[in-house]
Amino acid sequence: MKTGSKRQTRLLLPVFLLAVLAALALLAIMPDARAEDSHVPLEPIDCPAGAAEGEDVVCFLFHVPSDWNDISNRPMELPVMRFAPLGPEASKPPLLILAGGPGQSTITLQKKIVKNLAYLRQQREIILMDQRGTGPLAENMQCPEALGQGEAIEVDALVACVKAADAAGLRLSDYRTAFAVEDYRALRYALKIDKWAIIASSYGARVAQGLVRRDNEGIDRILFNGPLFLATRLFDWQPNEKTDELIDACNEDEACRDAFPDLYWDYQRLPFAMRKVKLPEDEAYPAEAQPYFYQSRLNALLARSKAQLVPADIAATVISVDKALADDAIWTPPDPLPQSMKRISLLMHFAVACAEEIAPLADQSELDLQQPLTMRFYRKACDRIRQVTSHTVKLAQGWDKASKTARPTLILNGEYDTIVYPDAVAESLPFFTDASWVTLPFAGHDVLSVNPCARKLAVAFLEGSEPEKLDTACAQHAELSFLLTPQQAQK
Repeated sequence: MKTGSKRQTRLLLPVFLLAVLAALALLAIMPDARAEDSHVPLEPIDCPAGAAEGEDVVCFLFHVPSDWNDISNRPMELPVMRFAPLGPEASKPPLLILAGGPGQSTITLQKKIVKNLAYLRQQREIILMDQRGTGPLAENMQCPEALGQGEAIEVDALVACVKAADAAGLRLSDYRTAFAVEDYRALRYALKIDKWAIIASSYGARVAQGLVRRDNEGIDRILFNGPLFLATRLFDWQPNEKTDELIDACNEDEACRDAFPDLYWDYQRLPFAMRKVKLPEDEAYPAEAQPYFYQSRLNALLARSKAQLVPADIAATVISVDKALADDAIWTPPDPLPQSMKRISLLMHFAVACAEEIAPLADQSELDLQQPLTMRFYRKACDRIRQVTSHTVKLAQGWDKASKTARPTLILNGEYDTIVYPDAVAESLPFFTDASWVTLPFAGHDVLSVNPCARKLAVAFLEGSEPEKLDTACAQHAELSFLLTPQQAQK
């Protein structure tokens, strides 16, 4: 999920240390309706400071092999948190949360997750476990020093992190989707859970599809939130077209059209004007790069369900650029609104992305791809990584082939998702034989956190409604009220 957390990783690390016998007492007083816990390979520990405030929660270290193809050595520890239901008992299957990225940590984001999902917790436990390579126990995989200005990833620093991890005995090959699937499957057995429901956001959909293939009998139902399915390519589509669609929507809205009569032309000429501006001497990137960063800003606004800001943001930016050119003055770019790479485990991210996104497109020319600049950057980074370590993820043939499931499934995504191509769901829909797919108008990537209709549908679905009988009328009547004052967009 794209929720955030102010808790810094360094504050979470000390609490996941040695097991304490006192935690066993917590297990003894857990409600009877919860699934019985196994003590091996689960190790009860103290929960992170502040995590238990107002919550009935127990925490564990889960011991798994680093390499599921060789389980005899190199153990790995993963943090687990179990949040009790807010009601008197857990009368419905637990809810497992699979985060996105790849590289997001559910443990780092735990406060926001349990708060945002409070409306689903009356009769359910929430179970969080960090995917391997993410979160407070994977500090060597974080590599925050590789994030430069505007959270742009600096390849030299990233490669230095890979070298350091390799020298410390960490193998990028351990951090693959297939191994994460085995971790979650093993966790269900360790917790002695018969079935659990799953919420899988973004990249988490690939992990969920792995569980369908490996552990379908352990799944009650699945809710996908802005899913990146196995068949979906992350970089081989054009997200900028969503901005074009929004400009068309503004033109069809009388108030928006009157407020921004030159919006289409302003959007077309803005990149050329940006290439002529003066920038501060300490600006890391030249004026020629600013159009790319600004388009990333617009994509971020759409992904964050802030479509109503886009026309005003374009108009305000045009005003600032024109003024800087007229005055021969230094222009200050708007905040780039990056996709929160500070919360992403960079080495885990590249271990997965190089294998699952870059390698399958290796034979295609950049000119044939929809995001050539992004693809060029990732190809360069992945090539450099391969030069400094032999421990990269190598996927078996057919890794991206999904299995069918009859488990009740609800797929939610947003019309203006600029991270995952929203229409790509159609390619994967045949694998879910009891499913309903709802694309919410004017919504972005993480619809479950911000969209009232998405939440209404989630409640009905997890309460047991059959997917095909869900009342999806709330998705048919959405309207977008544009922010009509350019100056307001600058505040």
